[in-house]
Amino acid sequence: MKCNYCGSELKENDSKCSFCGQPVEGAMPEEEGSQAPAECMTGEKTDEAEAGAGVSAKTSDLPGSASELFNGGPVQPQKKPGARIALIAVAAAAVIGIGALAVMKLTEKDPKEVVINAFENIYPEDQVSPMEELFGLSQFQEYAAGGSQQVKTELVLENCSEETVNKLAGGGIRTEFKYDRENQKGSFDMGILYNNMDLMKLKLYYGDETVMAAVPELSSRVFTLDISEGLVDRLKSSPTLGPVLEGSDVDLEELAAFYQEYMAWVQSKMEEGTASDPYGLKDVWKRYQEGSQAQENFKAALTVEKAEKGSFQMNGKEVSCKGYQVHVSKDSMISFLRTSADFFLQDKELKENFLENLRMSLRMLEITGGEGATEALGGLSAEEQLEENYEEVKKSVDEAIDTLEQALGDIEMLVHVDSKGRLASVEGTTSLNDDGEVIDVKFSLILQGGSYLTQNAQAKVVLTEDGESVRFEMVKQGTYDKNQLTGDISFDVYAGDEDHIGVMASSTYYAEDGDFNVKAEVAVDQEKVLGLSATGVISELEKGSAFHMDLDEFRVDVPDSDTWSIGTEDAYMVFSGEYDLRPLSEEVTEPEGEKLDVLAATGEDWQEIMMEVYMGVMDIASQVAPMMN
Repeated sequence: MKCNYCGSELKENDSKCSFCGQPVEGAMPEEEGSQAPAECMTGEKTDEAEAGAGVSAKTSDLPGSASELFNGGPVQPQKKPGARIALIAVAAAAVIGIGALAVMKLTEKDPKEVVINAFENIYPEDQVSPMEELFGLSQFQEYAAGGSQQVKTELVLENCSEETVNKLAGGGIRTEFKYDRENQKGSFDMGILYNNMDLMKLKLYYGDETVMAAVPELSSRVFTLDISEGLVDRLKSSPTLGPVLEGSDVDLEELAAFYQEYMAWVQSKMEEGTASDPYGLKDVWKRYQEGSQAQENFKAALTVEKAEKGSFQMNGKEVSCKGYQVHVSKDSMISFLRTSADFFLQDKELKENFLENLRMSLRMLEITGGEGATEALGGLSAEEQLEENYEEVKKSVDEAIDTLEQALGDIEMLVHVDSKGRLASVEGTTSLNDDGEVIDVKFSLILQGGSYLTQNAQAKVVLTEDGESVRFEMVKQGTYDKNQLTGDISFDVYAGDEDHIGVMASSTYYAEDGDFNVKAEVAVDQEKVLGLSATGVISELEKGSAFHMDLDEFRVDVPDSDTWSIGTEDAYMVFSGEYDLRPLSEEVTEPEGEKLDVLAATGEDWQEIMMEVYMGVMDIASQVAPMMN
């Protein structure tokens, strides 16, 4: 049997529902359930009844059980079934809420961890690089390290405000470099332009262990030097160089041996990919990050507490950021510097790389300089020389850190971090003690994001001493939408209320058509003293292989001003040019002309060459002179 009111299961002898309290149909209500107020039961007024005697409402007019209550009739409990359910729901919600709050507190990141992560991830590994996306710079670097290439450049004067210089319009310089990695050949051509034509050319070539050079406008000869095996014998037997070398302190055999060793060393560095970093600085920096305790100790010494929230612009939107008060002690900074310095000075691989390069340099000095060079070095070996240099460096570093320890003060910073853990703002203060003179330092950094966190940023440093201030400001703005890339940056230095030096640069690039423009200015006391600008188009771009840029105009302006007077009106020069980089598509060839072995050449040969060069110079002068008049 079920309750007609709430549907709960009933027992056979139940007179009322144990859940909702309603009487079971056909059962007599229990005495407790029908108890009426004392006034109704006895007919006597209680104190409470007397207090309410002035009520004039007719109880017969009251609805339902209310009327029965005032008239002494049976009264049943009015508990509703939803009340208990609601109570259970509220209790459950409270339990869940308390649990969620506890979980949040337990999983909430430590303030120090939040601040450290924010600083460490200013430049995250997955950061968007517009220059990389648009041009593939790393791909070009990789190709340059392992492929054959050719590069052409040209820069030509178009016009100039100075009339004398303007007569050289159409003049300039042209270069072309080719490198065949597979066949180990290379060439370099340079042309001096006049009236948009080659006035004079220099041609250099290397291949098959032979070096060649030619200047066709000055001589018909191609000067060659065979540097293959037997070079020492050829040097000794040279009619012109042999006697000169014989009277010198140079040991030709040792020099030749060193040359072969040096070239093999350079080749090994190129094959290892370390030619551009001979000291292995990238590797030592990685070892420092992974193995040094300097950074961890510095982090541990930080004191970080929660502070008030703040609102900042991030990616063009107003965002709420959590605040943190950070204290950096002077002792922790000095400890960090000392530990870091010790790591680099004691790094074995870095020291070995320095020693390797020093050996090469000392050997060259000893071979070419003889005993005089050895004496100048104090007769020390490469190892001894390196140890002496290291001791001098360590002494200088220790002195510098000692000076900083006397000058530096603790740093107080207010740091704000957005909900994504990105650094939004840093404001800080410290002081510098300069021989008893205290310099107050205030600094701030605001990162406003964009396609990457630092694309839009503001930085300021203010140094104040005895009421006089020097202010450094930097403002960086930019946009990137996969097609258009813009960038503006300015640096300004203000000393007092009047003195000012500023540098500004801005650029825009459109990927769709390759158009670009760049502008830069230098100003003193708010007045421009130098201007640079360039416009052009990148007409060909294949990431990692081909790149062609046409420079329509490159302009240099030097305004005449009160700050920097040049004695005339505004001066300017305008150039045009181009740059082309691509995989090698042309054969690397030797210069054309009659070859002359410079070691086998006699005195008579050199006299003939000198006369030929003289006639060539006179011919060039005869071409230029009429145009200059």
